[in-house]
Amino acid sequence: MKLDDYIKQKGETTEGKMSVLFFSLFVITNRIETIYNAGMEELTLKQLMLLILVSISEGETFTRYGQIMGSSRQNIKTLANALEKKSYVSIRQDKNDRRACGIFLTDKTAKHFKDTDDTYTKQILRLFSEFTEDEINLFSTFIPKLMTGIQKMDNT
Repeated sequence: MKLDDYIKQKGETTEGKMSVLFFSLFVITNRIETIYNAGMEELTLKQLMLLILVSISEGETFTRYGQIMGSSRQNIKTLANALEKKSYVSIRQDKNDRRACGIFLTDKTAKHFKDTDDTYTKQILRLFSEFTEDEINLFSTFIPKLMTGIQKMDNT
């Protein structure tokens, strides 16, 4: 059975459409990651996402960043250690809890964001170029619901 036939067959019921959406989300995230990783010389997409997250809430712990990104504490620690070796972040032990470490950006990260902002913006614009403004607005209302569904999956 060809993929198009499978999608058409599954798309006849609501449950089937949900299966196709689930499959599509998996493929979409993998494709985006592959494309970004091929186009970036020094950072992986996961490393970039962690840098963006740290820029929003600098100093949080590995555990907290893991909760937000949907990764384990150990995966965040691995990403952070790789970023520290590349001088994008510094990892500092918490003054009140010796077991906890915070992640902080370096000047190299600020320079990277400045130098690559146009590139990342163009990629995002290409990704959503087929959508109208109304479709983007509608799509953005679905994300919180999808996140809630993910939370429910995680709780079971």
